[in-house]
Amino acid sequence: MRIVTLMENTSVQPDLASSHGLSFYIETKNHKILFDMGPDGAFLDNAQKLGVDISKVDLAILSHGHYDHGGGLAAFLEANATAPVHMQRKAFGEFYAHDSDGVNRYIGLPQEIKDHPRIVYHSGDYKLDAGIQVFAGVTGRECYSPANDVLFVSMNGRHIQDLFMHEQNLLIKEGDKMVLVAGCAHNGIVNILTRADSFAPGGIDYVISGMHLMHAYEEKEKQKMLCKNMADRLRQRSSRYYTCHCTSVEAYEMLHEEMGPQIEYVSAGSILDI
Repeated sequence: MRIVTLMENTSVQPDLASSHGLSFYIETKNHKILFDMGPDGAFLDNAQKLGVDISKVDLAILSHGHYDHGGGLAAFLEANATAPVHMQRKAFGEFYAHDSDGVNRYIGLPQEIKDHPRIVYHSGDYKLDAGIQVFAGVTGRECYSPANDVLFVSMNGRHIQDLFMHEQNLLIKEGDKMVLVAGCAHNGIVNILTRADSFAPGGIDYVISGMHLMHAYEEKEKQKMLCKNMADRLRQRSSRYYTCHCTSVEAYEMLHEEMGPQIEYVSAGSILDI
């Protein structure tokens, strides 16, 4: 299995675009998968430079309904003529961030493409083949990031706290390896892993995910404590972790201080061979 980071907040080389968003290309023996599409079509240019043919993708998965992961959805549907795009039914909700300057900023997907015939909607868990399991319904709140507190969904004209029912996560089994891929892990990577255990009784070897720790606390000591608590829980597993995007480089460094080489940061252009 090969996992190529097509878009991330940073890049490994100057000719690759980087922006606040995430996109992974995942190649297995049986599939060519696109997981998230970044905030716009720039991931397509990066894919070309990295030798990834987006037109050959046969399966796309959207982790959740925020623009930084699905803003490039229309560009993907134009660049690829056949692949279905799987997402949770609530992914086209009206999502907002309540910014510190008082602005309620729309962060959802472009509504004009919600009826595209290649979008496949699901409610909860589903299996795409023997090696691909997608799951949602994460309800635990251990090591839950307060960075989520500013995220809302509009319902009946009112903004209510987003419970991230539109978030889904990907498990891929190939050979004797089990890989978990998540987007922002709004529901908390510790809680997502707990839910993943029911599908992976043999354990999870690799975890690739943002962890939504960016600006969790203004006070550095509180931020360090959150990262330490999360690191303590993650270290209890033998998994290798690769993080990015909404984790932030600063929070990654705090996690790395506790976890050492068990956790690494991936940028646009990073390639992981499993």
